[in-house]
Amino acid sequence: MMAVEEKGGVLAKLCALFCADENFRTFLMRRWPDADQIDTAAQATAHVKMVCEIGSRKKLDNDPAAADRFHDRIRIPYVQWQLGRDV
Repeated sequence: MMAVEEKGGVLAKLCALFCADENFRTFLMRRWPDADQIDTAAQATAHVKMVCEIGSRKKLDNDPAAADRFHDRIRIPYVQWQLGRDV
């Protein structure tokens, strides 16, 4: 029996869209002021993977605990920040 390769889905794509957005990178720098500079999508991706404790964005769609960490640590605070409720 062959192992099924994990594929990225909706959350992996959302994460990629977030990381490509300059406003999201600004959010990351404000939320984690001690982080290294986050100027590029690749740097944002690396930071999100560290915060969510994952090696690949695909885990967001294949590991419920990783998805929870993404929602709790990244997605919800980012939406609140966008709405002016800096957290």
